[in-house]
Amino acid sequence: MAINPPSDILSEVARAADPTRYQAATRTLLQGPTSAGEASFEDTVRTISARPIGVGADIYQIRNSMRNDAETAAATRSQKAAQDFEAFILQTFVESMLPKDAENTFGKGSAGSIWKSMLAEQVGAQVAKAGGVGIAKYILSAKK
Repeated sequence: MAINPPSDILSEVARAADPTRYQAATRTLLQGPTSAGEASFEDTVRTISARPIGVGADIYQIRNSMRNDAETAAATRSQKAAQDFEAFILQTFVESMLPKDAENTFGKGSAGSIWKSMLAEQVGAQVAKAGGVGIAKYILSAKK
């Protein structure tokens, strides 16, 4: 019987490790620091441990599962970035379309201009969230 040390060592480590905790740790590290509204590491571990890979999973199944998780997370991040960019462009368009002399609507001075800017920001964000005008789709298709 021949021994292939690197693959045997990796196989033994993969069998000894808890794959659900390893996936949860990898996913959490890929996502970066959590904000106050996101799930904690412990919550992620509990969620992931509810759907284990399976008894006897080999290192290749674990690697492929982790790769798929990382690709999905990267695709979600790039889609969010493209949507945020489209929202910013739409905010600029909406703000330029709002009336300049509407002090009765927006208020006077700095407060009025800030309120007007915040209104344009929210309108742009909601339009982008609802599908936008195609800027995000174009950016994502040009990336490939």
